[in-house]
Amino acid sequence: MERNTATAPRKIGYLKSLLISTVYFPPRVGGISHLMGGIASALGPDRVCCLTGERANGAAVPDGSGPRVYRRPAAFAKTKYLRAVGWGATIAEIMVRERPQAVQIATGGGGALGLWLRQWFKLPFVIYAHGNEVLSATQGKRQSLRFALQQADRVLAVSHFTADLVQQAGVVPDRIDIVHPGCDIDLFRPLYPRMDLRQKLLGARYRDRVILTVGALIERKGHDMVIRALPRLRQTIPEVTYLIVGNGPQRHALESLATHMGVRDHVIFAGRAATEDLPDIYALGDVFVMPSRRLETCSVEGFGLVFLEAGACAKPVVGGRSGGIPDALVDGVTGLLVNPHDPEDIANALARLLADRDLAMRLGQQGRLRVVRDFNWARVGDRVQGILESILREKSIRG
Repeated sequence: MERNTATAPRKIGYLKSLLISTVYFPPRVGGISHLMGGIASALGPDRVCCLTGERANGAAVPDGSGPRVYRRPAAFAKTKYLRAVGWGATIAEIMVRERPQAVQIATGGGGALGLWLRQWFKLPFVIYAHGNEVLSATQGKRQSLRFALQQADRVLAVSHFTADLVQQAGVVPDRIDIVHPGCDIDLFRPLYPRMDLRQKLLGARYRDRVILTVGALIERKGHDMVIRALPRLRQTIPEVTYLIVGNGPQRHALESLATHMGVRDHVIFAGRAATEDLPDIYALGDVFVMPSRRLETCSVEGFGLVFLEAGACAKPVVGGRSGGIPDALVDGVTGLLVNPHDPEDIANALARLLADRDLAMRLGQQGRLRVVRDFNWARVGDRVQGILESILREKSIRG
């Protein structure tokens, strides 16, 4: 448990909720963990406490100012007996110490916990919906997830696309709210490129124009389509390098594809970068690109946090017209949407932004303004709190 402070009196008027995230919670990386950690920080210790099975590490040192986090792997143990004992003891402590009035469930997979807490403690619960898991539920898989979504007091979808999937899963529209992820606008900000980092990552190609992708090397992200677009792009912009930041199972296949396409010298695999280093990496890029597409294996981009990060760094973005990406970037305003299955369309969009510096600068500046205005974490936290308070009001009216 983090924050060894004594239990403080609840501030008058504050509704406090319990956020439960089995594994998707910092220090684990990834979109869902980022969202849960960001919401917890935005709500603060008076409005939320957190329960997770994810252990802390040396990089996650509490400063005493954030929400109390109960890190209890035993509450989510695989062994039924250990899980029952760990869960019972943890919930008893939280109910006495925190007195939550509502529950937030990080993913539909934890829906049974929300149902249990509502049955035994009369606590309303909301479930966050992200994309892939709901897509599988709409295709007849994961019936328990479908049931949990239908029974939740409210489902919080990360994008309009995900909200449509939730409705297809049988949730009535008036119980679906859209809660976009947020972005740390103080960390992710426009910076001057560091020449030492540029030379370190790009080597002999440090003078090239740079297109950048940050993300796991998995099939749906579309790294392969950017590589396929490079030969055509180089007809217009010969001195261009594709900088790929991230690790994943597709790396060997992508390296082989770059060799096959004759552009291996123009593709750099930089590996994974720490979050605190990403603003300097974004500063190196002239254009950010991630043409994610929907795959038949129930894999889709529910939103696309990296588009917010790049936008906050005032970079123009190119994204695939699929999933929830149209919520993350505005076509023609903060970036360009492309057909994620068409290398020629991708190449044309990249060439347009690399050739027209005024356009690229305008889209980047508009991207920064949009993230600051609409996607700051304080706004996200207030949005979530408002939804929870509305549920409690509806509950009190119903009696």
